[in-house]
Amino acid sequence: MSETSVKALQCVLATSGLLRIDHIGYGVGVIFFDPAHKVGIGLHILAARAATIKNQNPIMYANTAIPHAVKLMESKSSKPPFSVAIAGGATMLGMQDSANMSGKIIAAVKEAMASVHLDIKLDKTGGNSIRSMVLDIDNGKIKVT
Repeated sequence: MSETSVKALQCVLATSGLLRIDHIGYGVGVIFFDPAHKVGIGLHILAARAATIKNQNPIMYANTAIPHAVKLMESKSSKPPFSVAIAGGATMLGMQDSANMSGKIIAAVKEAMASVHLDIKLDKTGGNSIRSMVLDIDNGKIKVT
């Protein structure tokens, strides 16, 4: 089975196999899945809001990453609603103000989801654990560890 990895600040589309986001700490991993078209997208967002919509990497910020991913899904003929999972936003030991920073990212992701009318089906955010997310596109299952 093929495996596609999503690294920090990336938005990756896959149509088969496993879509994996590893090492999600204070940032937030997001998976969109369209079971009708067997299309999945993974994002690894590291900041809450861009000061301007025009920035070099829209995946860095929740307010630009989520609309970008929806447009990418739509470019593959996928239309909402999608299955959506989010994970991460951990308080990282040794990082000054990480609880405040991760909380802002989680809130911004949820706000961005609401702005594009998407409901989050699986939410494993907060706490202090580094997480991983895996979408099995062939079976339509999302797992967070």
